[in-house]
Amino acid sequence: QGSTLLLLHQSGQTSTEYLAIAPLLADSFRVVAIDLPNHGQSDSSDHELTVDEYADAVIDVLDNMGISQAHMLGQHGGASVVINLGIRYPERVGKVILSGAGVGENVSEEELQKKLNTPLTRDLPIDLDGEFLNKTWSVYRNMSASTTPPEVTFQPFLNGLVQRQRHYDLHYAVYRYAPNLDEFNKETLLLEAEEDIYAGDVTALQRRITGSILRKIPNCGSWQFFEQPELHAEIIQE
Repeated sequence: QGSTLLLLHQSGQTSTEYLAIAPLLADSFRVVAIDLPNHGQSDSSDHELTVDEYADAVIDVLDNMGISQAHMLGQHGGASVVINLGIRYPERVGKVILSGAGVGENVSEEELQKKLNTPLTRDLPIDLDGEFLNKTWSVYRNMSASTTPPEVTFQPFLNGLVQRQRHYDLHYAVYRYAPNLDEFNKETLLLEAEEDIYAGDVTALQRRITGSILRKIPNCGSWQFFEQPELHAEIIQE
């Protein structure tokens, strides 16, 4: 019911990132979560997409559903897509929630190349002993909060294993994306999970987005919408 709230998942995940929180928001919003291209049940592209192209795909979905404007929540890479939409399609974007989105500005070419050359878990070679599973699990546990039960970590871990079958995902598009935040003028809530090792400098992002509000979320890591859906729903509705 109510105005539309569009949920965009992080790189290498799917709309299932929001399965737990969506029902908690459905009394207040028309909740829509989609799989971005190259993720989940959406099509694979024949080339590495840019953030512009991911954002254009979102607009196609909104057009197809007859949604003229939506509030938007993006997690990690999904937040970059929301920022892009707010800059390029401001009339389609209402209020926004950017979660774990504190990517540094003015990234040097050296830093960019380091990111682009660092293998993702999907790049670990599959071996007969299954050591790639142990290595991937270690990464996903490190991205979880210290109190997160293993069965919660298992959900994004399983998504990540399925994602290995795709040639592209959102990661490298986000690494290459450098928006001019002076052009981003949206009422913004910033979320920072206190144990999210990939949240970046969210405080610096708050300084760049005039009037933005920052809420820090305890007992959460990079998988915060799997980990604490009830708390996030309360904060979003507030």
